[in-house]
Amino acid sequence: MTDQRLPDAETIETVLASQGGAWGRGVRVLSVRDLSQGLSRAAVLRVCVAVPHTEPSVWIVKVPGWGQQSLLQSRDEQLDHREANFFRSGVAGLLPRGTTTPPHVTVVGHNGLDWIIMRDVDAVLQQSWTPANAITAAERTALLHLPADGEPGLLDAPWLERAGYAAYAHHVPEGHDNLEALAADPRLRTLFTPEQVDALHAGLDAAPHLAARAAEIPTTLVHGDLTPRNAGLDADGALVLIDWEHVGVGPVGYDLGTFVSMYRAFGGHGELDEPAVLEAYAETLSTLAGTNLRAHAALGYAVAHLTWGLHLRLGSGLTAVRQGLNSDAPARLAAHVDDIRSGCLRALSWAPVTQAVTAGR
Repeated sequence: MTDQRLPDAETIETVLASQGGAWGRGVRVLSVRDLSQGLSRAAVLRVCVAVPHTEPSVWIVKVPGWGQQSLLQSRDEQLDHREANFFRSGVAGLLPRGTTTPPHVTVVGHNGLDWIIMRDVDAVLQQSWTPANAITAAERTALLHLPADGEPGLLDAPWLERAGYAAYAHHVPEGHDNLEALAADPRLRTLFTPEQVDALHAGLDAAPHLAARAAEIPTTLVHGDLTPRNAGLDADGALVLIDWEHVGVGPVGYDLGTFVSMYRAFGGHGELDEPAVLEAYAETLSTLAGTNLRAHAALGYAVAHLTWGLHLRLGSGLTAVRQGLNSDAPARLAAHVDDIRSGCLRALSWAPVTQAVTAGR
């Protein structure tokens, strides 16, 4: 049984039976496991079902908008509907070979909410990310440039997210407050040096400038939340992507920046050669576009680190620590704090890219 605040087995059976799908007729729910991350309002459940005369099968049932808001405050009115729109629109079917979604995705409306049902691809998502397959992921990510080339009006859809790099810009004041509070917190006072704190304040203040620069970069279809937790490579080397709530239009390089920004936080092994990963992406992208987009990709990549990455870590990330996140689990707390520090310093290391591109104009 799952938490009673979440959809129960009877409700799930009702939804599955209301529309035919690959799960088959006469479906019965055998078990329900809560996979919700607590970082959004979506309920995410792993559901094992059975139908007469077949072996049980496992599905993911996702209900955006079911739960309560978390520290990742969203000011995006489309967030609870965008992933369903993505699948209903047929855009998922335009993804080029080498990128894909879980199979047999079905969207069902029930009591005013969208239910997104898909095959469980946990075996793909649980693989260990390594520097070698991060290079492959970078090359596959560049393929998201292709759908808009084939469908010129694709990126005009009103439900697509725009300026995703600024999705958490409303956490900038919170980030400043958290940085100011470090000196008085015995657990965190050594997290950054005074010089690094000053640089991070400057990085937060640069958000409007970086947004203006990002708006000038060639655009592409972006996943919008392309982290190692939301991606895996299948047996054929295709990049399988889940959680399309932030799918939208963004600068080239942005998706790769989010992937690298969260590589260590979400279990990536080994140290990435970031310039090599970026070059793999930029080379594939430039070949697809028929023009050299390396400088544009580097700028989009840097913007992702310096906006999305900083805003998450210094805003909600540090707030969670100060409010006691993992206070009873020292190892998890240490890993979370280490990610805040290392992720922020990696972001600062890419600031010269934005300055160099600006100076070169």
